[in-house]
Amino acid sequence: MALLKCKECGSKVRTIEKYCPECGAILKQKPSFFIITILGIIIIAIAIYTIYQYRNPYSDTSYNHSPPKSLSEPKPEKELTLDASVRFTGEQFVIENKDWHDWTNVKLEINSGIFSGGYILRVPVIKAGTIYTVGAMQFAKTDGERFNPFSHKPVNIYIRCETRATKGSYYGSWK
Repeated sequence: MALLKCKECGSKVRTIEKYCPECGAILKQKPSFFIITILGIIIIAIAIYTIYQYRNPYSDTSYNHSPPKSLSEPKPEKELTLDASVRFTGEQFVIENKDWHDWTNVKLEINSGIFSGGYILRVPVIKAGTIYTVGAMQFAKTDGERFNPFSHKPVNIYIRCETRATKGSYYGSWK
């Protein structure tokens, strides 16, 4: 059996001991050959797996493990520009859907800015070819503040909705 030298008192101690019998110091145990071998095999297996999974996708002999583009990267939807007209009467917004299709899940937003949200109104549907009239005080910010047409002027309007085929949007402004 091999002997170690205690770093605290210098006495000879057997390698299987955890504490020095002379001074009681904790002896550092060297990791066993078995543990080092197992860890080495695991590291090599992970390296081989990684190389196999991520080998050159441009090589003729390699197999690309990624799913087809149609599954992994959906095609971006083209957003439709809505055919609309919007006017403000002083107390009401008059919105005309000039499209041949209905607008659903409609989000109307007035006075929206880059860094601040505007006043929002959500409408389930605006039918094709119809005029939707809504009072200005129906629009509200997320904190509940209502749009007051007597103290605020409408600057812009943004309409976002879904159509039968895709999403659509409209932007208009007043001077």
